[in-house]
Amino acid sequence: MTLNQIIYFEKTAERMHMASAAKELMIAQPSLSMSLSKLEDELGVPLFEKRGRGIALTAEGEVFLYHARQIIRDVDAATREMKRLKDQAEDTLTIAYINPLSEHFLPRLFRAFQATGRASTAHLKSVEMDTGEIIQALQNNTVDLAFSSVIDGHSELTQIPILRQPLALIVPKGHWMERKYRQKGAPLAGTELNGVPMVTYFDRSPMHKPIMEYLQQQNVQPDLCHYACNEPAIVNLVAEGMGVAILAKVDHLPWDRITEVPLEGLTSSRDIFLTYRTNRKLFRTARQMVQFVQQKYRLE
Repeated sequence: MTLNQIIYFEKTAERMHMASAAKELMIAQPSLSMSLSKLEDELGVPLFEKRGRGIALTAEGEVFLYHARQIIRDVDAATREMKRLKDQAEDTLTIAYINPLSEHFLPRLFRAFQATGRASTAHLKSVEMDTGEIIQALQNNTVDLAFSSVIDGHSELTQIPILRQPLALIVPKGHWMERKYRQKGAPLAGTELNGVPMVTYFDRSPMHKPIMEYLQQQNVQPDLCHYACNEPAIVNLVAEGMGVAILAKVDHLPWDRITEVPLEGLTSSRDIFLTYRTNRKLFRTARQMVQFVQQKYRLE
């Protein structure tokens, strides 16, 4: 049984005339007759009977008409509801992002996107998450797009590189490593970090791994004494003299409180990606955001 058969039946029952129903349905009368015949065969009961030159519903047809009209009403209601949800989804964009982007990069990006007239503030939503939460939110379709670090092992995700943040060593103002760098006039050896109190990222942070790899490559063991989840927290600890730190060089670090000291061999960076589900249909505003970000920020 198909929806078309139900619609054909309901229209024929309304007109009680095969030719008239076929004309309104814009199909050939033989096609209508064949469709209704197949419906009766499937149901195992007659739905119409001849009466004079016309047709009439059988008792079984009367019962089926009640259900047919209910089905058509339900389909119409479902269609309207799906259109409402589609219209809402087309104009709503939910974005997840990692903490380092919240202070400057994302607010500027959102403002620039809205200035294009493609989205209103009421329809643009964002939420801060860590990388694990972002993966889950994308998989569950609770967010449309995400701005995240690299995500390995998830081929179902598309990642477009948009921002590169080099790693840098920062020290408190007046720290002995700052003085030594100024005297030397060249990057310090990584071995200078041996035994030095160091602030670093939590081990669950994607940034923890490249920093530990650098320390291993340099064969140094600083005193890892403070752990934090983001750059502002790390900077505050460093500025208060709790240690030095290797961190991603985000925009607008408070250079009046800290100093960057170049290190030999420290060439890694954190790349930021626009991330979304490869196999998920993006609605209008999400598509517009992807296009906007690729045109304005995509790294070559």
